[in-house]
Amino acid sequence: MINQSPTPDQANTPAILHLLGIIDAEPEDEFDNIVRLACLLTAAPAATLTFINQDRNLCKSAAGIDIADLERADQQLKSYSSVYREPIKFNENLLLGHLTVAFTQPTDLTTGQMEGLKLLSKQLGYLLQMRLPVANRSVRDFYESILNNIPTDIVVFDTEHRYLFANPGAIKDEELRKFIIGKDDFEYAVYRKRDPAIAIERRAQFQQVKDTGNTISWEENQKTADGNIVTHLRRMFPVNDDQGKLVMVIGFGIDITERKELENKQRKIMEQLAVQHKQSIDFCNVVSHNLRGPLINLGMLTEFIRESVDPGEQQLLISKMEPVIDNLKSTFNELVESIQVRQETDLKMDELNLNACLSETVRNLFFELKKVDGNIHADFSDAPILYCPQKYLSSIFHNLISNAIHYHSPERPLSIKLLTQAKKNKIVLTVQDNGQGIDLLKHKHNIFKIGKVFHRRPGAKGLGLFMTKTQVEAIGGTIWVDSEPDQGARFSIEFVNQSSEAL
Repeated sequence: MINQSPTPDQANTPAILHLLGIIDAEPEDEFDNIVRLACLLTAAPAATLTFINQDRNLCKSAAGIDIADLERADQQLKSYSSVYREPIKFNENLLLGHLTVAFTQPTDLTTGQMEGLKLLSKQLGYLLQMRLPVANRSVRDFYESILNNIPTDIVVFDTEHRYLFANPGAIKDEELRKFIIGKDDFEYAVYRKRDPAIAIERRAQFQQVKDTGNTISWEENQKTADGNIVTHLRRMFPVNDDQGKLVMVIGFGIDITERKELENKQRKIMEQLAVQHKQSIDFCNVVSHNLRGPLINLGMLTEFIRESVDPGEQQLLISKMEPVIDNLKSTFNELVESIQVRQETDLKMDELNLNACLSETVRNLFFELKKVDGNIHADFSDAPILYCPQKYLSSIFHNLISNAIHYHSPERPLSIKLLTQAKKNKIVLTVQDNGQGIDLLKHKHNIFKIGKVFHRRPGAKGLGLFMTKTQVEAIGGTIWVDSEPDQGARFSIEFVNQSSEAL
């Protein structure tokens, strides 16, 4: 009769036994003493300590059985009337073998004797577990040497998110690597005096792995000491035992900062190409509309001159060609300038006095302003100096003020107000008029597009606002408009990098 306690599923354990130094090893007193103690505890005439080795049991130690015949220990036990067997487990879940006591007569063990056998079996498990670091030191050192030389962040967590291992890729400083063992990210953040936000995020990711049993990945951004942003692709995956119980969580990270920068550059290039493609279409439409008409007129006037025999008539026709040619040259120059702005990559930023630049623009538009009884008021006290290419600022002032003149309201004298506001390293310039205004419900998405005109005006080409937006964006700024019909318009431009370092 064989009695034994319930055991976990039997595992094939030769590899563990080799690491523990059990197979093909000499007899050891520590195991012999436990077997003898089992005999004394239960008054049994025989006891064995056996380990599971593939398809057979390997007897490591025995009492009351001929030592020379250990290989046949199991066979000898069959001749006994009563046999009691306790499982020997490793790490509480892996069955390695049994501690067995045998009686020649039918015998019932007392509760105390049964409990004693269990304690001896558990003690054997502890003994084996303590042997593993010694027996497996070379293997452990081998794997750690590999992990420590991999240029990737590798860490191991216990089931409570405490660090068990961190390689130099994760933490370069050796003292910090020693410090973090047994601690979590919150303690590390306190020790390094860092924002706990990353620790909170990592804990949430760890908890998700623990709750779902699934591998997860995410991107993590960290600010370095010099203020740069470093991006890592993080991944955590669970390690379970044979019963599916979580044993540890392994995490690793890869620095993908360069990849993210390339992706962002590629995205910006694609966006720029899309904008340029749309602008090219608009540009072709403007060329078709604004250049074809004058060219057709020139062709007709040339034909009329050729057919005319009257010198006076020929002179009249030639005089009519002059404004057509001037319009053609003006349109062509504006189109060429818009192309040049988009192609300029090395722009020189000038330190400009806004009052001086505005005065020059007002002088150039003096007669146009006088015709509409225009008045200009400027307040640049908050930011009197602007860092910008001079030709761009002159063009911006000219386009916005001439735009206000062209679309003034016949119901009132034109009033234009200019204002600057300083915001950290930025300056916002506003140009506000009291003219006809723009219906943004209809034209919001076309305000700055090439060739778009919102009021009937002879000679309007729809290039001024397009040119202004192109120049503003060329230096990293932004432009927007607020307007209502017959309520005037307020154009706002945000200039960035407004310091002497911009030069």
